[in-house]
Amino acid sequence: ITEAEVLAKEWQQKLKAEEFDRTKATVNADDAEAQYKLGTRYKLGQDVAKDPEEAAKWYRKAAEQKHSQAQYNLGHMYAYGHGVEKDEKEAVRWWHGAAEQNHPEAQNNLGAMYANGRGVEKNEKEAVIWYRKAAEQNVSEAQHNLGFIYFYAQGVEKDYEEAAKWWRKATDQNNPDAQFKLGVLYSSGRGVEKNEEEAVELYRRAAEQNISEAQLKLGVM
Repeated sequence: ITEAEVLAKEWQQKLKAEEFDRTKATVNADDAEAQYKLGTRYKLGQDVAKDPEEAAKWYRKAAEQKHSQAQYNLGHMYAYGHGVEKDEKEAVRWWHGAAEQNHPEAQNNLGAMYANGRGVEKNEKEAVIWYRKAAEQNVSEAQHNLGFIYFYAQGVEKDYEEAAKWWRKATDQNNPDAQFKLGVLYSSGRGVEKNEEEAVELYRRAAEQNISEAQLKLGVM
């Protein structure tokens, strides 16, 4: 690389930095979308050094104006302690705000918090409500979780057919955990007609995505 190319690159970076500073200075206090985008640029390091604390700051400004994606992202930061001190109650708070606005991933995460009693008192029936909302919006993890709940009767009556229904939906989206569990149903004939060939195919698909239980099943079949 030549000296001229180095200088050109440095100049381009300087221009980007100046453009970023102008953008930051013009973000209005009531412009939630701009605040969200600014938070994302800090989170990902787009034309600026990665700064999770600054990302959280701008996400909060947008989240307080009910920007659902900012609420979801801020909840994620609290859940894992990125840019803020880890606080599962705060994670629940912000995910709840996004979930109420029909944000599907927030609904699934909120369901998981209720199911496991993290950041909120454990409530299996409430978990079902939020998992179902997300599952009906085709979140494969929520479909897997809802199938799990029906299989183990957590907040609902045991229903293998419902478990199979939701695991099938997740399987159609290539969710490996659902593929393995649906394979177990086909192998045992619970909730579906027994079909060993279908079970093997599902185990194979899950095994190819590194589900160890599926790999074990294939090893003994």
